[in-house]
Amino acid sequence: MTSLRRVLTAPLLALTVVAGGAAVAPAATAGFAVPVQCEVGTETVLPWDGVTYQLSGTCGVVRVTADDATVTMPAATRLILDGDRASVTSKSLLALEVPGADNAVTAPSVKDLSVTGSGSRVAVAGLAEHVTLASASSSLTADTVNVLRLRGSDSVVARKAYRVRITGTANALRLTRADRLVLTGDANSVTVARGRTTLRDRGEDNVLDLRRRRR
Repeated sequence: MTSLRRVLTAPLLALTVVAGGAAVAPAATAGFAVPVQCEVGTETVLPWDGVTYQLSGTCGVVRVTADDATVTMPAATRLILDGDRASVTSKSLLALEVPGADNAVTAPSVKDLSVTGSGSRVAVAGLAEHVTLASASSSLTADTVNVLRLRGSDSVVARKAYRVRITGTANALRLTRADRLVLTGDANSVTVARGRTTLRDRGEDNVLDLRRRRR
């Protein structure tokens, strides 16, 4: 099956994306945001370094392979950041995967979030339902996290987290409230400002500031 064939146009700018990875790169993008119309059932690939993209339509899978891209997009089934140093502003996402480094993503909500690239930043205004951070020096800020797993050396700031498991080392976690917290990793720092938390700490040298603990 062919993957994607279409022509994207903007004033003084024509782009062609064809199957098999062949493409005509934009000749001049200064002052322009490249318009991209998402199509149901296709994977939309954004390949050109340093380009600003404006996506519209019904997005399924969006894959950013470019470095230094700026992307504004509607809701999507899945967003994958393979490139580095992208800046993405999105509507709600069912899945967000960040294997690239030094990326920044802002979204109102994310159902499934996975960060493996180092130095990336994800900001979720509302709910991040299932989160796995397995990188170094990446960060998440969110209002609420349902399930949070920290497997690398990252940081999280959230108002509420229901279930947290930390198996990595030297993570920093700051929560207003947390229901359940399990640590098997070492040298992590955890602060829960208020409320009661069920705690199990099997690691070493963890620094815990839990104002009230539920036994």
